[in-house]
Amino acid sequence: MNADSQLPLASIIINNYNYSRYLKEAIDSALNQTYPRIEVIVVDDGSTDESPQVITQYGNQIIPILKKNGGQASAFNAGFAASRRDIIFFLDSDDAFYANKVQEIGNLLFKKTLKNPYVMIYHLLECIDTDGVSLGRKLPNALHKVPANLYNYTCKYRFFPYAASPTSGIAMSRALALKIFPIPEQGILTSADEFIVRPALLIGEVYGVEQVLAKYRLHDANNWYGKPKVKNKDFITQIESFLNTKLKENNKRPVVSYFDSMDARNYYLMNGSRKDLLMLIRKIPTWGINKTTIKFGLKTLLLAINFSFKKGTRT
Repeated sequence: MNADSQLPLASIIINNYNYSRYLKEAIDSALNQTYPRIEVIVVDDGSTDESPQVITQYGNQIIPILKKNGGQASAFNAGFAASRRDIIFFLDSDDAFYANKVQEIGNLLFKKTLKNPYVMIYHLLECIDTDGVSLGRKLPNALHKVPANLYNYTCKYRFFPYAASPTSGIAMSRALALKIFPIPEQGILTSADEFIVRPALLIGEVYGVEQVLAKYRLHDANNWYGKPKVKNKDFITQIESFLNTKLKENNKRPVVSYFDSMDARNYYLMNGSRKDLLMLIRKIPTWGINKTTIKFGLKTLLLAINFSFKKGTRT
C-alpha cells in the first residue's frame, strides 16, 4: 500500500475579496505543496476586480466558489461547507504558504489528534511588503505562553487572549471545525478568524509551532495591520454570544463576559470614560487577588488618573 494513502487529507480554504494582484501567488502556494493529498478551495466574496478571471484560469485544479459579497465570515462558511478533507487550512488571498507548510502542520495535527480529535495548530508568519520582500519580522513575535485550552482561565477572568496567529497561520482538525462552523456572518466583514480561534481555545486544544511557514503581507489595504485592535461593541457582543453558545453546546458553563474582564480596559481607553476604568478596578476581587490582578489594578488606576488629560473634558 502506498504510504501516502495513510496520510490525512487536507483542505486549503482561500478567502478572497478584491485581491486579484496577490491571488495568483496565494493559489500557486497552495497548489505547490510538498504534501500530496490536498484540495484547494478558492472562495471569492463578490470581488469587483479581476479576481474571477484569475480563479477561472485554474480550471479543475481548484474548487472555485464565486459568491455575492457577504464578508469574510460568509466566505469561511462557504469554503468549509465545500470542503471534504480531514484537516482544514485557511489562507488569506494576500498571503502565501511555504511549500512545506501542509506537510509540517499536517503531520503534527495527525499526531495530536490521536489523543484528542479537537485540535488547532498555529505557526509563525514572515511579514513581507507589497512586493513580497521580507520585512525581517515575524507575526506573532513568539509563541503564546498559555495553556492549550483556556476554559479554566476564562472561568476566572471572564475573557482570554487570542492565542494564535492570524488566518494564514492556523489549521485544525475537521472534528473541531464541525464543532465551530458555521460562524456568525451578520456584520462580520473582517476579523472572522476571531470566530474560529477563540472557540477552539475554549472547546478544543490549540498548540503553537515555532516555525515560520507562511508569508503575511503588509499593505495599505490590509484590514488588520495599522488598525485599532479593539473591536466595536457589536462585534464584542457577537463574539460573546457565539462563544457562550459553543460552551453550552459542549456542556460547559457560559462564562464569557468581555466587559467583566481585564480586556475591557483597552475598550474603555478608546471608547469609555474614567468612571468606566474605576468601575473595572472594582471587579478585581471577582478575579482573585494575585500579582496579575494587582499589577492590572495599579496600571488601570494610573490610566484613570491621567484619562482626563488625554480625553479633554471627558470623565
